[in-house]
Amino acid sequence: MSHGAHLTGQLPLDGLVIMICGRADDAQAWQELLGSHRCLALTLDDAPPQARTRPIRGASDQLVWQHDAIAGLDGSGWLAARADAFDPDQSASLLLPDPLDPPRTGDRRRVGTRQPAWRMFEDKTTVDALWDVAGIPRAPSVITNNPADIGLLGKLVDRGAGVVCSYQPIGTGPTAGGDGIWWWRDGTPPARMPTAEVGTWRIRLMPLLEGTPVRLHGMALGSAVVPFPPMELVTLPRPEHGTFLCAGAVPTLGHDADLVTQTTRLGAGLRKHLGYRGGFSVDGILTTNGFLPTDFNARLTSAMEAAPSEFRVQLHTVNLLARERIEPDTSAVQQLAEKTFTAGASCTLFGAATRGGGTSLRETAVRWSGDRLVAAPSGAADGSLIVAPSPRGWLLTATLAADRLPSGNQIGPWAPEVFRLSDEVLGTNFGNLAPPFDFATAVAGRDCGQGLRARLGPVRPGTASAEH
Repeated sequence: MSHGAHLTGQLPLDGLVIMICGRADDAQAWQELLGSHRCLALTLDDAPPQARTRPIRGASDQLVWQHDAIAGLDGSGWLAARADAFDPDQSASLLLPDPLDPPRTGDRRRVGTRQPAWRMFEDKTTVDALWDVAGIPRAPSVITNNPADIGLLGKLVDRGAGVVCSYQPIGTGPTAGGDGIWWWRDGTPPARMPTAEVGTWRIRLMPLLEGTPVRLHGMALGSAVVPFPPMELVTLPRPEHGTFLCAGAVPTLGHDADLVTQTTRLGAGLRKHLGYRGGFSVDGILTTNGFLPTDFNARLTSAMEAAPSEFRVQLHTVNLLARERIEPDTSAVQQLAEKTFTAGASCTLFGAATRGGGTSLRETAVRWSGDRLVAAPSGAADGSLIVAPSPRGWLLTATLAADRLPSGNQIGPWAPEVFRLSDEVLGTNFGNLAPPFDFATAVAGRDCGQGLRARLGPVRPGTASAEH
């Protein structure tokens, strides 16, 4: 019996199964794993055009749309016809892998649901209480629902490098993908920052922190915490907007013993104080004084998007088992995490654009010319850029050879070149992006070729964003 079949054999499933996920390749892997004779795998990204009644703007809006689509299983939406034709008496079990967690899913029995308390702490204006209870050091913050004096409140937390401000809509699910996050350095909030009516938002202000953006993540089981390899978060500032482009998490940090220990400590704290089970991640900044958390994700995250579907689906299965209080083999989970997250020969970045320069998939090979990334229509290549239609407009997938980056083993300083070249060659509209703040010293202190230093603007040396 294969490892995947062993895992799915432990799930509390009787009879038919309906699996709903975002990606077509994952849907196929689920159907192969669970058996096409009893599993219907539906892909939200393949929704019919008439099901998309509005433009999808940002990761948060996409998740809201996905949840609305799943709620239609009650008979009101396009998924119902397909599900009911397969399972007319609605006796099938329903599986929804992360990040899907809608409040309404119809009457079918769900397997592996999250507890509401876990979900609550994904709210950026709530999570600081969790760090305090668990004894995890954090940066100072101010929480308010009155946006009248944002500039003044920002001065209370500014340690000299600037401020990060998170807008959380009241009464809605958590934001995602950097939505609702703003930053400034000179004491004046960005002019483009929305003006909100009192009572519509909760707002958190905290300082920009010195260090490297990091994702610590793992799996909390009943008998152990399995730490996953820590990831470098690639979060690129938009200098003219005061926002960020979140380009993904890449395995460039290696098996840093201190970060792995911190991951285990965080998972143990979640299990102790929340009775937590399953995948989790904590984003934050690795400062000279240690790791400071900023965000909590009570789920598996997009850090595994570049892994093969086989591994992603198996890890989702482990996650569902853990939430059902079914203990998978710890060593098997560790081996699976290594295969899913360990650095390979390449790193992958992602970005969503509203313009794609055409009507179908476009791609180009690329190579490095000093610090500048250029198209490589022929000859040796250092990677590739692919732009394809997606529910959010156009999805850029950039794959770069890890050992051919201009210098160092981190990709953050060079990531803006990926999006600049995509705009120039593939017709996207990512616009002006700067390296992450923590790389300002390294980039500003050397010859940055065609404009890396210019795009930095007046960045203070050695500072990094506190949000992603």
